[in-house]
Amino acid sequence: MRISGFILVIDSYLVRQGVIALLNRIHGVRVLKEFGAKEAFLPYLESKPVDYIVIGLHEFQHWSGLFISKPELLEKTILLEDEHKDGLMEDVSTSDVQASLHLMEDRDSLIAKIRNLLDRRGEDPESLSMELSPREITIVRLVSMGLTNKEIAEKLFLSAHTVMSHRKNINSKLGIKSISGLTIYAIVNNIITIEEVSSLPAK
Repeated sequence: MRISGFILVIDSYLVRQGVIALLNRIHGVRVLKEFGAKEAFLPYLESKPVDYIVIGLHEFQHWSGLFISKPELLEKTILLEDEHKDGLMEDVSTSDVQASLHLMEDRDSLIAKIRNLLDRRGEDPESLSMELSPREITIVRLVSMGLTNKEIAEKLFLSAHTVMSHRKNINSKLGIKSISGLTIYAIVNNIITIEEVSSLPAK
């Protein structure tokens, strides 16, 4: 069985130990390293094969600049939420992460969520690597509708740089670089209908 490597980025020592105890109950999971809120974890990610990052909501906010500049990290991020969601950054969405866990959920529910995530990864690793995130699907749709990077950024409350990073990830995953190619992909995969494309004004 494939072992999935996790790192934790959680300020509270007690919460970290609780998450470690939880993960140790799941077969096929190994906790590789733990970090506090302000400990730089990117060098570790760049030097070691890490499958998932479990990060607290406040730590996620603290490192928002990193996630904005490297949106691909969101694809391996599991967000650990608490009851406070005030002041979330506008340029990176918590909806883009792989999964969210809540501190108030019971143990069985948390374990089930993580197992489901691991099961999805194990079904077909090759096809999963090609799977678009919800945000990437939205961007494919908007590109197919003729919006520019600047217009997409304004519509989704993102920076143009973040949109371009998403576009590069989409191109890498799909191997499609042209707008017409993305439009065909979007139609075939029911992201947009032929009628919607046909009704768009010519630019």
